Amino acid sequence: MCNLYDVGRPRGGHSNSDWEKAILETLEASESALRKRHGIRKTDPGLVLIERNGKPESRIMRWGFQREFNPAINNARSDKLDGMWKTAWENRRRCLIPVETFYEWSGPAGQKQTFAFQSSHPENILWAGGVWEERDGEEAYSMLTTSASEQVSAIHHRMPVLLAPPDFGAFLGESHPTRLLTPCSVSLEIFRCENPLKNPTGHEGPVKEDFLPGFE
Repeated sequence: MCNLYDVGRPRGGHSNSDWEKAILETLEASESALRKRHGIRKTDPGLVLIERNGKPESRIMRWGFQREFNPAINNARSDKLDGMWKTAWENRRRCLIPVETFYEWSGPAGQKQTFAFQSSHPENILWAGGVWEERDGEEAYSMLTTSASEQVSAIHHRMPVLLAPPDFGAFLGESHPTRLLTPCSVSLEIFRCENPLKNPTGHEGPVKEDFLPGFE
């Protein structure tokens, strides 16, 4: 968790911060920079923002750290940053991952229901915290996860570390901004949707799936 998310398309937001301007410019100017913007899975290229000389810089990196025992470790537990993530975390190789939608599944095997998670403000995207590294000439990132908020816990026990724009500077620049790695207060819209993995080539965002009458 998280193993599937959408970057989505350029959209306006309530803020004109340099961070949001950088991501919008990248999405608008680099139509072919990403192989896909929906249904991003581990080993796929994804879009991240890093801090370079005090300013945001966008990069295309591979989703998932590569190790001998696992070719793509795409999630980094925020309570285990003293392990393989220690070098990236302590050397401030941290990044912001723009997320329009992330997905999770709940229920017994063979009957799992897909849920989509988005910002409750339609004009905004979500920003997940991550760490990145360069290994064997390739840059890769991993998404930080934390314990689920009360809103998410009914579906899954963990969730991405979601950050608000006022916290970007502290997350990227402070030595140990562990206070930001807690379940977020960012308001989410959560809804049932069709499983995007059933038609990955045609996936262009979540398709809402209504409850049958009497099963709400």
